[in-house]
Amino acid sequence: MNFIIESPKFQIIELAELKWHLRIEHDYEDEYLNKNIEMATSIIESYIERPIIKKKYKYLSHCDDKDRPFRIELPVRDVDLILSVKQKLPNGSRRKVTFSVDTDRDRTFILINEAKYPIEIKYTAGLIERSHDVPGDLRYATLQVAKNIYSCHDEDVLASDCIKDVIDKYKRVTIN
Repeated sequence: MNFIIESPKFQIIELAELKWHLRIEHDYEDEYLNKNIEMATSIIESYIERPIIKKKYKYLSHCDDKDRPFRIELPVRDVDLILSVKQKLPNGSRRKVTFSVDTDRDRTFILINEAKYPIEIKYTAGLIERSHDVPGDLRYATLQVAKNIYSCHDEDVLASDCIKDVIDKYKRVTIN
């Protein structure tokens, strides 16, 4: 199971930017529009199979004793940093585990020699760290998806080929 344990306070696009894009001047839909931004971001992250904004994750893995060494694939692409690898012991305590990291394309694997108990891996992953680092085309695609959610025109909010063309390249790229 993979959990986000820490996420930055900024969004890919700001509420004011979406309101300007939709030509909305009132405030009574602000909470709903913020949810649209969150949904749009989530949809794009699912489509490009990686987080856009760097987040801290905790992944719990239940290894099978039959395979040695254990190779655990982290479920998120663009892993930036492994913070810790620990075994969760039956008494509730955690013990550090010696590990190495292996990568294959943009996938990250944790290699450990022993996994009698569940393994807890904390790591950070994502394309960007600060809001002003969001590429303009990705910001625009997020605006368009949020607009489609708001307007409810398409069942597939990514239906526009223009949006897919813009974000397709983020399936394969790392932004430094």
